[in-house]
Amino acid sequence: MRALTVFLFCIPALAPAADLSFSGGAFRFNATDYYFPNFYDEACYRAEITYSLGAVNRHTFRFQAYVYPGDDNIFEPLVEYGFHRELSLGSWEVVARPVAGLAVVKLQYPAPYYPTVEHQLLPWLRAGYDASIGHNFVGPIFVRGGDRGRFLYYLSDTYTTFAEEKTEWQNAPFGEVEIAVAPKWKLVGRGGLEVGGYYDDVFRPRDKKLRPFGEAGFAYSF
Repeated sequence: MRALTVFLFCIPALAPAADLSFSGGAFRFNATDYYFPNFYDEACYRAEITYSLGAVNRHTFRFQAYVYPGDDNIFEPLVEYGFHRELSLGSWEVVARPVAGLAVVKLQYPAPYYPTVEHQLLPWLRAGYDASIGHNFVGPIFVRGGDRGRFLYYLSDTYTTFAEEKTEWQNAPFGEVEIAVAPKWKLVGRGGLEVGGYYDDVFRPRDKKLRPFGEAGFAYSF
């Protein structure tokens, strides 16, 4: 599948003392060209809810779940907690947030891989950072650039690929544009590269690849 499809995602906002965010849009993750064709089709549905509280010291709780319906292969829910202190450089907004959480990846092997009906769960402990800097350049247009990095530790022995080597590193530098269209609504676009992670080890071929992605949609703050 080469077309964009709808997914749900949320972008944590630097907001007042507390805020709850939810958003939806379209996502394309260019992995199909790099791996055997039935793994990780490019189209993805994703949902994310983020809750942040604190005026200066910000505590952020994040839940995300997404699937790749084109190949009936992947389901990944995750929960994370992050903390950062509000920083600013004049009119620039700065985030430097350590985060930690847990993700469970469900793999289902589609034909021609056998057995054709078998589910494998990969539990991952996640720890890393969210780093970004943003600025309101023109009217309702806010531009942000940053990187999300995660150290992944495999919590089980059920998947042979990670029986001995349980650690992975993954990060995703990105650029982002938000356009405020109403008091609580924004249009959002994001693009970047995903680097590392377990994809190159689970799927074939196993040489490391850069995986570009693009997102477009909306955000709503309650």
